[in-house]
Amino acid sequence: GPGGMPGQMPPGGMQPPGGMQPGMPPGPGMGMGGAPARQQMARIDPAQIPRPVVNQSQEVQVFETRVNGCHINPPSSSTRFVVRDRGSASPRLLRASLNTVPATNDMLGNSGMQLALAVQPLALPDPDDDPVLVVDLAELGPVRCGRCKAYMNPYMRWADGGKTFVCNFCNASNPCPDSYFNYLGPDGRRRDTYERAELSCGTYEVVATKEYFARPAMPVIHVFLIDVGHAAVASGAAAATCQCIEQVLDSLQGGDNTLVGLVTFDSSVHFYNVSKGQAQPQMLVMPDTQDVYAPMPSQLLAKLTECREQLAELLASIPTMFAATAGPECCAAAAIEACVELLKPTGGKLHAFVSSLPNSGMKALKMRDSSSSMAEKEKQMGLLPQDLTYLTLAAQAAEYQICIDLFLLAQSYVDVATLATLSHTTGGSMYHYLPFNPMMDQDQLLNDLKWNVSRPQGLEAILRVRCSGGLDVEHYLGSFYKPPNSPTDVYLPAIDCDKAFIAKLNITEKLNPSNEVYLQSALLYTSPDGGRRVRISTLALLVSDQMGAVFKGADLDSQLANLTRQVACTLPGGTSAGAKELILARITATLAAYRKHCATSSSTVSIGRPWFS
Repeated sequence: GPGGMPGQMPPGGMQPPGGMQPGMPPGPGMGMGGAPARQQMARIDPAQIPRPVVNQSQEVQVFETRVNGCHINPPSSSTRFVVRDRGSASPRLLRASLNTVPATNDMLGNSGMQLALAVQPLALPDPDDDPVLVVDLAELGPVRCGRCKAYMNPYMRWADGGKTFVCNFCNASNPCPDSYFNYLGPDGRRRDTYERAELSCGTYEVVATKEYFARPAMPVIHVFLIDVGHAAVASGAAAATCQCIEQVLDSLQGGDNTLVGLVTFDSSVHFYNVSKGQAQPQMLVMPDTQDVYAPMPSQLLAKLTECREQLAELLASIPTMFAATAGPECCAAAAIEACVELLKPTGGKLHAFVSSLPNSGMKALKMRDSSSSMAEKEKQMGLLPQDLTYLTLAAQAAEYQICIDLFLLAQSYVDVATLATLSHTTGGSMYHYLPFNPMMDQDQLLNDLKWNVSRPQGLEAILRVRCSGGLDVEHYLGSFYKPPNSPTDVYLPAIDCDKAFIAKLNITEKLNPSNEVYLQSALLYTSPDGGRRVRISTLALLVSDQMGAVFKGADLDSQLANLTRQVACTLPGGTSAGAKELILARITATLAAYRKHCATSSSTVSIGRPWFS
């Protein structure tokens, strides 16, 4: 998602840079052949072609999300800007591919573009952005529409002297709770509009009540799974991993309630009991890697504040303990499944450090044929997992609120395509260092791990995007778990500021150009301090029946995010030629639609390269 390279520690809380530098308008003579006659025939004024705005000055741009009551096209993601929340969400959190929505689905199809919403609910703000305010309504909890369950936002309309409010998503009339009542002013708005974040801000957080708890809020739990096989010890990966883990222990969030666990593996799995009151850690070995289990799970997770010194001593001794490890066996998959069993009662984060292809125990993998004589179609099949039971394990982990982060510190092939399903489904991150060299890569590993555990994040999260009448969410793109019995929600055992999703939208009925349409993202999650919150972001977009207005509202950053994710989904099992054809077809359709509907005379002109800039 937007936000820069995964794992990169951003300086000073600023949002990591993301996106590509936009192109400049073509100069004189550029294009196919540079023929003046062709340019005259096209009758397209280059100055009128919609292009991303490039801020050439070094000054920071101040972006107000609404001006004079209207939505404003956001600046490019490559521009340094600060956000002033005027009732619509920051473009760091919600960014639509079309800032002016076509009035009909046919018009959307004729534009050659797609309507999508990029959602990055915990995106890092600029230090000077308006802060996201937290609302605590005590026992009342979040105020919502009784019909569609949309959350209170600045576009709800108040009536009957403030005793009722009309939902801007479904037009249902709702009684105002007595404890939430306030009188209306002459303009029909509540007198406390600017005193309440939910009535004046596009984004706010509200403290959740007990109805939003399926179980008590989970504590912050980290289990570190370390490869101590021969390859990991010989390459220095085991020693580097232990040193990095020891250095980040003080960066773990959660305060005094943070729980940690430590597990190692080679041809068998080793658990360590570091709970308070023991003279030294106790090792428990699981030799059977075909039938995994977690021995004494209640004793294998200890409070960090009570075992910090003992854990540091254990981490320092592990490379020496396994220095004589011999044999190529690696039961990484069995070790990961054993850790999932360990975390099932509580949920939590599993950080797995793997240095070899899992070649023994359950879910063992094999080397794949990658000879040059293979057809491209067969090579692309290598992007699909070779063992579908990994998908089953990932779904099981997600059901129990377990997030799996993978750190692949390998010297050779480890089947990233299969292992990646564990992180992809559970909301985790994957880091690949190939070949891993402690002298060159240990600092990067430390930086990645430290940012992973210390960045803004949440646990046991559920995300839903709601649309006003006439729009509907077709599907989501991104890394998450989607249960078969919940078509509208996205489940995330963990979510952080670097994770983003795409919601593909459909126009289901004709929209009124004189009205706005509304999109709302609601993220229910547990904060590291144990609080259950809902982060609500609402976006109001214009509607038009003029194709020119639709193109002027097209957002390059969101369009590219949507297109690249769709292309990435086609590559496993597909071909590079097919992906290229998809890109060219989409771009060509958009340019042809622009020529047809926005140029003064275009019937005899073919598409030329000047419009690809």
